[in-house]
Amino acid sequence: MKKSTLLLFSVLLFIFSCDSDFDVNADWKESMVVYGLLDQSVDTQKVIIYKAFLGNQSAYALAQEIDSIYYGENDLEVFLYGLDGEDTIQTIALNYTETNNRNHSGSDTIFSLEKSVEYTTTEKLDPELVYHFYALNLNSGNEVRSSTSLISPLDINEGFGDVIFFKNNQYRTYKLKWRSSANAISYKPILRFYYIEKDVFTGEVSYKFIEKEYAEQSSVNANGGQQMELGISGESFYYFVKNSISPNENVERINAQELDDGVSSSDNWLGGIEFRFVVGGEEISQYISINNLPNLLFQDPPTYTNIENGLGIFSSRLNASLSYKKLEVQSLSELSSGETTNELGFIVP
Repeated sequence: MKKSTLLLFSVLLFIFSCDSDFDVNADWKESMVVYGLLDQSVDTQKVIIYKAFLGNQSAYALAQEIDSIYYGENDLEVFLYGLDGEDTIQTIALNYTETNNRNHSGSDTIFSLEKSVEYTTTEKLDPELVYHFYALNLNSGNEVRSSTSLISPLDINEGFGDVIFFKNNQYRTYKLKWRSSANAISYKPILRFYYIEKDVFTGEVSYKFIEKEYAEQSSVNANGGQQMELGISGESFYYFVKNSISPNENVERINAQELDDGVSSSDNWLGGIEFRFVVGGEEISQYISINNLPNLLFQDPPTYTNIENGLGIFSSRLNASLSYKKLEVQSLSELSSGETTNELGFIVP
């Protein structure tokens, strides 16, 4: 994963699931399908709205027709309202935005690849407000609603000193600690390992990183303040590096920024280790649990929904990180000379 985890949805034709009592000639009833996760830590908020459709063609054929999936540009009014108690403090009109996100999703789909549609805003969200979602079909008068609280900032314990995975000739377990956030239940930790790669013949420098995802953890409630931790074993760290980077005798590699040997700096370069989190709100945690999904990067349609008069999920998410952590000197040395990673060309610090 080379960018912060963003909203990933692949909606299936769940309205066509087998039901012996389903009457294909019954009167049509509109059902709006809404997917949205508000995240004040990102620049753009996105909500995806689909049609639940029915027609004389097969479901597969209808899915190929762009008009069968999305509402038209002038069909819907979509708003977010930020409330403090009963007072409306913020009103945001979401903009109809055509994208090619589905085209570049990297996965197969039975849906049309002509385009995808998102309803977006770049307005800042206030974590102190409760956000209410409202969509109106201007043609039919159908309305859907939902609401969510935003997640409070994640308190990640920076610890003392550098990250130690190897010291005094033995592997060490590093304990990543944090306190749970208010309005959140699920926590997915991610370790990002940065390194510079320098071509020994041309001197060309590349800034790279690899990532390892860990199993989600859940707090006991959404009140916040619960002490949580993840133990990362040193041995597993070095095998993660070994299995993620291929040996290449034509390059030298370094991890910490101060070891860049005079190469020019990069705006994208953080150096060392970064711990990242995708934090999920109460509603999305219920969605994942009830639908038996593996993690916050959910892809399947809901049997649980919190959309009034519609289907889908409207909740909150937070991307958080602890950056600029350094590997301790002996842990760096193990990268260059240790049995597990000594073929990868990391220089001796």
